[in-house]
Amino acid sequence: MHVPFLCPRGHRLVPGRVIVGWSPCVCPPCGGRARGLRGHRTYLCLDCKDEHVTTKCYLPHHVPAQGTAYRWP
Repeated sequence: MHVPFLCPRGHRLVPGRVIVGWSPCVCPPCGGRARGLRGHRTYLCLDCKDEHVTTKCYLPHHVPAQGTAYRWP
């Protein structure tokens, strides 16, 4: 897995302009991981936030489980 360099709107994710976090999740890409590691590393773009838009990148990508209602972590 590699760290994203750009947000979905094209802003560069550089130190001081991105907040790196964690979002627990059990979607298929995360479900096979060890306990305590089930989730996504998140990247919140502060340039987008300054424009009153919220964009987040998830690693691994979030995929809803088969047969469940679509929901972001």
